[in-house]
Amino acid sequence: MALRGVTHHGGHMRDEGHVCKVVDGGDNGKLGDGVVAASGRRRRRRLVELRRLGRAAADGEPAKRVRPVSGDRSSSQSSGEMTAVAPAWPACLSHGAVSVIGRRREMEDAFAVALSFLADEEEEEEDFFAVYDGHGGPRVAEACRERMHVVLAEEVGLRRRGDGRADDVRRWKEAMAASFARVDGEVTGGAPPPSKQQAADLPYRTVGSTAVVAVVGQRRIVVANCGDSRAVLCRGGVAVPLSSDHKPDRPDELQRVEAAGGRVINWNGSRVLGVLATSRSIGDYYLKPYVSAEPEVTVVERTEQDEFLILASDGLWDVVSNEVACKLARNCLSGRAASMFPESVAGRTAADAATLLAELAMSRGSKDNISVVVVELRRLKRSGGGGGGGGAA
Repeated sequence: MALRGVTHHGGHMRDEGHVCKVVDGGDNGKLGDGVVAASGRRRRRRLVELRRLGRAAADGEPAKRVRPVSGDRSSSQSSGEMTAVAPAWPACLSHGAVSVIGRRREMEDAFAVALSFLADEEEEEEDFFAVYDGHGGPRVAEACRERMHVVLAEEVGLRRRGDGRADDVRRWKEAMAASFARVDGEVTGGAPPPSKQQAADLPYRTVGSTAVVAVVGQRRIVVANCGDSRAVLCRGGVAVPLSSDHKPDRPDELQRVEAAGGRVINWNGSRVLGVLATSRSIGDYYLKPYVSAEPEVTVVERTEQDEFLILASDGLWDVVSNEVACKLARNCLSGRAASMFPESVAGRTAADAATLLAELAMSRGSKDNISVVVVELRRLKRSGGGGGGGGAA
């Protein structure tokens, strides 16, 4: 099964929504038996090679683990390492995205890309990327796709640029929090937490969406997360998580839910009131105030070692670790995957990397919609064939 993604290399344009289709060898409807058999053999070969790529990423170099980057830390490296900021870097070299329904009956995911989305000419170049994982239907995820970057641009414009890093970090955190609150208010009608009778009368009372948003600039990356979608930065070959999943059994989230008067019940996994498997989301009117729309925001300074950024829904992360995802994407962007399996991997673009990650998740049995955005920050050196999980320098 092959997926078709998209990639762009700059310019002032916007790309959002479900732009990826599942291409089936039988789409023409009048293929002969020999063509169908050949198509089946190609699909089986691709599946085998994809699994080999996944094993190579998992079994290559020993996994390097680092702690999540704090929102108040400018870098995960010590002052003695190379951490110089290059002010002339483009926000991103290219990006690619893929979104597939997977094994679900309905597509509830969405993603958005808005390049140079800030209208103020005094602002540095900033690109917006986001993944929204809906539940109860696609309505809230689609609303986030249409509105979040627009609202964020307005909120950033309302806050004057500060004189130092501390002011800039505070500005971005306030803008992100205000944007998530505004969009949450729009999809819930801006009303206070409902009574049981009011909640029962709402037509979309059970609809919500997670949101992971990344603003990639020339000097910094800002990530805001609400729910269990995730952002991971590959820095010098090391997977650096820029967000932490909001699961109901996370100790601080469990405490917050219970302090608000709610309960976390183990019903096919930990769930708020036995219903929702994430403790933060946009929408979900009937679960307020236990489920919060407040994002956790991380601001990290860019370094010369930053290679690419992955944003994805839990359809990927439920079956693929941060380390394996980064190694597979790195092998693709460096050209190693294409040289190892030229019949299955077409190229080394960000779209190819996003497609490989989605296909790996499906081959590992992901049961959810899968949405992946890959943002290329630095061009990796072309790598030749060979096994292992090393990749580019």
